[in-house]
Amino acid sequence: MVASSEEADRREAATREQMGELRAHVAELTGRLEDQEAVLSRLEITRETMAHR
Repeated sequence: MVASSEEADRREAATREQMGELRAHVAELTGRLEDQEAVLSRLEITRETMAHR
């Protein structure tokens, strides 16, 4: 019983660690996505400005 309890504890800790890593990765990707959305917005504004000249 102790071994299975220790194994469950180990797996839970590993899962929590993976979740933390995934959250950090999602945060990084969210920031990159927001940066690219801002670039796209500026490009669209530039295109509109050029089209109205």
